Amino acid sequence: MINENDYVKLADVLYRRTGISLDVKRFHILKPKLEKVMVKHKYSNFRSFFHDYRFDKNKDLKQELLNTVTINETYFYREKYQFESLVNDILHKIDKAKPAGESIRILCAPSSTGEEPYSIALSLMDENNIINKRDIELVGMDIDSNVIEKAKKGLFSKRSIQYVPENLLNEYFTKKGLEYELVEFLRDAVNFQVVNIMDKSALRKLGKFDVIFSRNMLIYFDDESRKQVVMSFYEMLKPKGVVFLGHAESMSRIASVFRTAKSGDSIHYIKD
Repeated sequence: MINENDYVKLADVLYRRTGISLDVKRFHILKPKLEKVMVKHKYSNFRSFFHDYRFDKNKDLKQELLNTVTINETYFYREKYQFESLVNDILHKIDKAKPAGESIRILCAPSSTGEEPYSIALSLMDENNIINKRDIELVGMDIDSNVIEKAKKGLFSKRSIQYVPENLLNEYFTKKGLEYELVEFLRDAVNFQVVNIMDKSALRKLGKFDVIFSRNMLIYFDDESRKQVVMSFYEMLKPKGVVFLGHAESMSRIASVFRTAKSGDSIHYIKD
């Protein structure tokens, strides 16, 4: 139903809308998944399927295509040293610089199925200092509506929670069959939203942040899209705001607007 030329045409439109670059090497992996979407939505040929996607004739199709091509694989406390840097150093500096009563806002973009923002919440509970002094707002955004719904439910596999410290696992999770459910008040502590990182209007509605976690997302973009995303982060950050990237990503290769700093084993980037 979909040949390689069709795939390239679809990838081009998807890139212009989202900044996600689909390498032609992924054609044979994505072909059966895309054809499954076509069958589900009762398309018998690529031409009509592509027409409806390109001209937004089917809103459900638009979101399902995004959900199909994005990769969402994570677990709690991934690159744990960054969470340690956040709660032991960065947040204390932000706390000292902020007027009394003003909240600290943290964004996870993308948030995937919730492990990252929930790891931050658990790290704050374990530190148990900053949260007693000041409100912390946690926002998780992702382009994939399926993973956002999964994140809100707060149900995780044994693999996903394998690195959660035992004391936190016992206190904040309940075993339900083969899964582990996060306590309700921590699920409610994160505001999850479906947002396209390329949609500047939607990003502005999220407001300004003190910290942005964006780990292992930029590696799926080309240079132009990476720079666009990084400049959006710059606009979204408050003065002296901090960005954490994944260990394989480097801000210096993308834009020069941030100052590089180190805290413990963690590299982060500061808006001066």
